[in-house]
Amino acid sequence: MRKFMLALVAGASALAAPAAAAPETGDAPAQAPAPTRVVYVDEGMSRMNDLPMGVHRIPDSNVIISGHQKGGGIGMLFGVVGMAIQSSANASGGTARVRSVEDDLRFDATAKATELTGAMLAADGKFGQRFTLQAADNMLNVSPYIVITFQNETEVRPYIVLKTKLYTAGDQSPKAQKYFCCEGKALPLTGANGLAENGGAGLKALLTAELETAIRVMLQDRAQPYIRDKEQRITVKGYLPFVGKPFKMKGYDLGHFNDYTLIDFPSGMLVFGGVNIAEPGSLEVQPPK
Repeated sequence: MRKFMLALVAGASALAAPAAAAPETGDAPAQAPAPTRVVYVDEGMSRMNDLPMGVHRIPDSNVIISGHQKGGGIGMLFGVVGMAIQSSANASGGTARVRSVEDDLRFDATAKATELTGAMLAADGKFGQRFTLQAADNMLNVSPYIVITFQNETEVRPYIVLKTKLYTAGDQSPKAQKYFCCEGKALPLTGANGLAENGGAGLKALLTAELETAIRVMLQDRAQPYIRDKEQRITVKGYLPFVGKPFKMKGYDLGHFNDYTLIDFPSGMLVFGGVNIAEPGSLEVQPPK
């Protein structure tokens, strides 16, 4: 019996030993980043920092009319820089351009952006893990607005703008990052086949498409920021938000999103500073000097 018990104990020890001595199989998996809540708000834009002089804002909306301004040169691109009298005169000119169709140009970008984002997060597992519309410790505050820029006397280029601020436990005073999106060539605003026709149906369809593109680029940039390499800055010439004629500017080349060129112009006082999502052919890359 004694020999039997000793053999039983030895066998049990042999079975237990490999488990006890087994090495660790690797480090614990990395913890996923805390989700960020995306909140769309109607705070709109600041006349001090986000708008050039002489724009017209459609009452009770976040729709801005620009590109019609006369004079002022480069000053009109720098928010409050410029003469107040000239700004007032230019704003009146913008009012006259759209007075008969103001109601047709209204677009609730805040509600539409919330709807589109909810659908994206539900359909895209990558975004769905990083972002949410529910309460979370981090918050991406987004103020959408629209800039309808006259390219000539009758044709306009509508832009969706997303002004964003990312609040985290370590940063409660974040700098704003803007995203601008324009799709397609300039189109007539009024008249037959104009964007304002049929209650602005064409304009609303275009802005919805631009909004979806802008949201996708914004989420991508906030989830895994595009590289801003000083050695990759390029000079481009073309149509930019608020500007009624081609303009030359240097910015960071962020590559492409689908067929769209992504270029980040310096922020600060420039009213079009931020990530510009430009449709093919709208920006001409200038050769380095």
